[in-house]
Formats: sequence, C-alpha cells, structure tokens
Amino acid sequence: MKPEEKKIVRQEKDRQIIFEMINASISLAAMKGKHALERGCNCIACVNKRKRYLQNPQKQWKYRL
Repeated sequence: MKPEEKKIVRQEKDRQIIFEMINASISLAAMKGKHALERGCNCIACVNKRKRYLQNPQKQWKYRL
C-alpha cells in the first residue's frame, strides 16, 4: 500500500471514530433526558454546557442606544 493510501485509510478511521463518539454522546443525552450538569457526564448536553462555562463570559452592555 502506498503512503498516500495509508494516509487516506487512517483519515477514514479517524473520521469514523469521531462520528461514533458523537453518536454515543447524543444517544446518552437522549437516554438520560434533561438533567443538570454532572461531573464526568459525556452526553452532548453536558459537553456543550461545559464548553459555555469555559468560554469567557460576555460583558454586560451598559449603554442605551
């Protein structure tokens, strides 16, 4: 197998693993239903909440137009 073909096969495997992880997190969120942010929970809802908490909070607008 040529190096280019190996690279393509590797990229396809990586892509498949990512899709499996996303599908697993979505199915976990559907199974758990609506719940509070839990430590160690890898459902898509908790992952998105954690991501929002880690981003810098936007400063509140003080001025009126």
